[in-house]
Amino acid sequence: MLEGYIEENSEELNAFLNLWLDCWLEKWRERVRILHRKPKIAEFRLEQANKSMKIFEKMNRSMELKDALIGKLINRGEICMTEQIAENLIVEEISKFIPRVDEGQETINLNPLQILNNLIPRISQLPREKGPLVYLTLRTGSYQSNPYSNPL
Repeated sequence: MLEGYIEENSEELNAFLNLWLDCWLEKWRERVRILHRKPKIAEFRLEQANKSMKIFEKMNRSMELKDALIGKLINRGEICMTEQIAENLIVEEISKFIPRVDEGQETINLNPLQILNNLIPRISQLPREKGPLVYLTLRTGSYQSNPYSNPL
């Protein structure tokens, strides 16, 4: 069925793919920075980001939150690295709550809906912002995604 459609509409499909890939590549150039060495990040910020990531991984409805943010990002024209951008925004938002947590407390209860509501204005501003949201660190022969949206 799909093969028949592709054969019948190959010119239309090629035009669509060319347009979509041009848009994706433009967003890649705008939102992704490739670093040749690991950025120097303050130890405090690194610990905060790691704690935030652990909280996100254990949080109820974390995948639904991420999917909702991905949808919002796509609606705002972000079509490249949306999963990474969504995760970075969530971790960044969670990190705002880390200083309020006592050292001995392993987990905090965060409402995913509140995190989504806090991030919607940020996502709404993204089309007006130019610049990277994802940093990739190159290693010899491979790349590694930097888990932080910006070198904090």
